[in-house]
Order: sequence, then C-alpha cells, then structure tokens
Amino acid sequence: MAEAKPRKSRRCQIGGDMANIDEFAKLSLLLESKLSERGILNVDGLLMSASLPPDIEEKLDGLIDNIAELEGLIRIVHAARQGETLSPPVAGAVRVMIEEICDALFEPEELRNLSRLH
Repeated sequence: MAEAKPRKSRRCQIGGDMANIDEFAKLSLLLESKLSERGILNVDGLLMSASLPPDIEEKLDGLIDNIAELEGLIRIVHAARQGETLSPPVAGAVRVMIEEICDALFEPEELRNLSRLH
C-alpha cells in the first residue's frame, strides 16, 4: 500500500524551526487583526458576538460550523504564540485551519502584501 504524502503547507508549519513558528504567528495575527477590524474580536482576543457577520459567515462556510469553533481556534493560536506547546496532531490541524481561514477571508494579493508587512 502506497504511503500517503503529507500535505505541504504553502505558508507555515508549527514545530521545527523558528521561521516556521514565526510564519504561523504572523498568519494568526493577521486573522486576529481582520476579526478585530470587523468588531468581531476585542483587544483581549475575545469574541464580541454570538454570531458572525453574514459576509464573514459566508466566506467561512464549510470551514467553521459555528462561532465557538472559531473562538477555540483563536484561543489555541494565542496560546501557541505565548509559548504553549501544541501536540503534533493539534499543531497540524491548527496550521491547516488557520491557512484555510486566512485564504477565505483575505484576497490572495491582500494576504501576500500583509504577510510581507508583518
């Protein structure tokens, strides 16, 4: 039986070297800043509403089933940025989710430009 190849990240991997961890932190900060700009997330990283704005909800359709999932993801990425260790399965799942959510919320050019700035 052929061994499945792991999905190669376009942007980051958690674990390994600091550059990969820094890229994960950068993506998570971009996500949090986008949510803060829209009034969804406060300065303490807490969600401000029990629901997402319709345009954001539409963009995240199929990625996030409810706001509690988004809140859990934000808590995990915040903890990881604070130095908390994530198990390899959690780190992999978080990496994929943060990439997919950023891909859904940002236009490709916008994401490239923002990534270079931070």
